[in-house]
Amino acid sequence: MFSWWLQNRNIKILCFRNVLLCKLIIYRFNYLNQSIMPIPRNYKILSLDGGGSWAIIQVKCLRKLFAETFNNPDPTGHEVLREFDLVAANSGGSLVAAAMAENLRLSEIEKIFGDEKLRSRVFSRLSFFEKSLLSSVARIFMIGAKYATKRKHKALKEILPGISTIDLMHIPAHVAIGGEVKTQFLIIGYDYYRNRAEMFRTDCDSLASTSVIERKLRNLPAVAPAPSDCLVSLVDAIHASSTAPVNYFNEPAMFKVNNKLKYYWDGGVTGNNNPVLAAVTEAICNREQYQIEHIQVLSIGTGSVVQLQADEDIPAKYAELKAKHEEPGLIKDIQKMGTSILNDPPDTAAFIAYTILNSAMPAKPIDFIRMNPVLRPILINDTNGKHWDLPPGISKDEYVTLNETDMDAVEDREVLLIEKLCDNWLNNAGIPNQAIRSDASLNCLIGHADFDIAKADFKSWFKT
Repeated sequence: MFSWWLQNRNIKILCFRNVLLCKLIIYRFNYLNQSIMPIPRNYKILSLDGGGSWAIIQVKCLRKLFAETFNNPDPTGHEVLREFDLVAANSGGSLVAAAMAENLRLSEIEKIFGDEKLRSRVFSRLSFFEKSLLSSVARIFMIGAKYATKRKHKALKEILPGISTIDLMHIPAHVAIGGEVKTQFLIIGYDYYRNRAEMFRTDCDSLASTSVIERKLRNLPAVAPAPSDCLVSLVDAIHASSTAPVNYFNEPAMFKVNNKLKYYWDGGVTGNNNPVLAAVTEAICNREQYQIEHIQVLSIGTGSVVQLQADEDIPAKYAELKAKHEEPGLIKDIQKMGTSILNDPPDTAAFIAYTILNSAMPAKPIDFIRMNPVLRPILINDTNGKHWDLPPGISKDEYVTLNETDMDAVEDREVLLIEKLCDNWLNNAGIPNQAIRSDASLNCLIGHADFDIAKADFKSWFKT
């Protein structure tokens, strides 16, 4: 009897010891796993549209956001970049991104767009002798190049000397604060001869890159030469991304990639003037390897214009609020297509990216914020009935001028008017924010109706 009791006690002790040992092993495994594996995190994207001189709107917007979110009214570029995991940009927006990589303060970047002499260096007009006979004749019909591509490249190198010789793959370390390498860049261009988008990445291990996908699917060695799109300087990448064709620059951007001369047009040709969809795709492709739990998007535009249909039923106070009805024709079609790369008429990129991240389609997505001033008619319903009117704070002449101001605004009077539009929007004085989707009255259906609402959601990202 005693031997049975002793044996049973020993078994219980052994079982108890094994249970403790298992718990210790599990605890140790979890501890090591947590210390080795990256903690799932929010992944913040800053997406910057193209838009030439209108990109001053993005700089002023960021200044306002950082002043009110971080009590930092004039942060350095690196201080801004530190708050984001990915910066995707096209054309004018890529110049803003590059200037932040240069670590200029936002006030200094604002001067790049606000100073007529600096603008004229980027938009350097062709002399009479630099134009071909055909180009000179075409300009009579408002078609054809106005600016010198090579002088733009030279100006960019002079304005941004610190990053002019740094390869894309080294930019994240260059912009890191306190040794924390975090922010990646995605700049979009159009390969002239291959007729396809060129994604200039700082992340050479991105699973959105063809070479990395191939390496993964074919089980190629983990260590491989860096993809060619990482072996160009950031200045070269933004030069490619900002060389708008047809009505703007006289030839594609040209520079060597892997000792081969390549030709590029503006990334807007690819349909990515608003690069947010490309940015979201980049994040989703890398979700597993970077332990991305949640994606947050701040997409900043460069101003949009919405006009009424020529046959709008509701009366408009001014005829200028309606789109002109012009008969299609060769000259008109070329003019329209020459500037179409700057447009995103149905707001396709923002809506698709929003839908990918928000399948439930919330009306006000806190983590998908589109910020962009929209110059559009306002529907008034008063004692005189319904009618369309100008937005508050903008005169009829200003409305017409802004509607006609192209992305290559060089003269001070043009840029000052763009700034007035922007300030009106930032101060909620009447210019609405671009919706992700609008209703028939042009009011916000999905998105943020005004800047203050959008700003409040952005600030909520950083509350602890």
